[in-house]
Amino acid sequence: MADAMDSKSISRKGVGVQVPASAPGRPGPAPQAVSDPLARAMLPVVLHRVANATQRLNGVSALLAIDPGALAARSDDLSETSGVVDDAGWLLALIASAHGARLLLARRERQGLRPLVACVRDCLRLEGRDLAEPGSPLPDLAPDVGDGWQLPWSIGTWLYLSGRSQEPRRELAWSFRLSSGGARFECAAGAADFSGFKKRLARELPEAVLTSGKAGTTLCFPAGWLVAPEGGA
Repeated sequence: MADAMDSKSISRKGVGVQVPASAPGRPGPAPQAVSDPLARAMLPVVLHRVANATQRLNGVSALLAIDPGALAARSDDLSETSGVVDDAGWLLALIASAHGARLLLARRERQGLRPLVACVRDCLRLEGRDLAEPGSPLPDLAPDVGDGWQLPWSIGTWLYLSGRSQEPRRELAWSFRLSSGGARFECAAGAADFSGFKKRLARELPEAVLTSGKAGTTLCFPAGWLVAPEGGA
């Protein structure tokens, strides 16, 4: 099985994007200086997914030892496992890059919000909360924003902190809107503690704007950073 941290070897056709050397970048933060609640929540979830994928592969391998022709009947299992490992590899690279590894310079996932939001939802469910569907297909990430991790990290952290501020057994409703002026993410979680997130957001993505109050929170990005999904509206 390919190393989950090998960002080039597991990139899917049509998804991984090679970024020109001139793409803007920022030096990675010192790991010991960063408090990252999203990373702490995501790692057990990703580890569980990788363990399940490994168990499934072991099962297929055991069948092949008995019947070499069994592979054709289990091809769907291998295909599904491939997608799980691919998503897990990107999520692990996202976490590592947010702590200085800079692994996403060669792999920019336009569709990275899909596995990220699914992972955040699983994180919240482990804490007795939930994340609603946004109501429309998730936007694609522009491939030339920062080092590739700052944009999805900020959205994932915003969602996670907002969701965990909800009362137990509550589902966080959220939405986003794309326009010529930029992208605007909104939710009704007004009691979330964004103090640490605001400081790091200002350092990593100073162009982003986070506002919070009793009515809820909004996270805004410049035009072109997020775009309608390919094939979408």
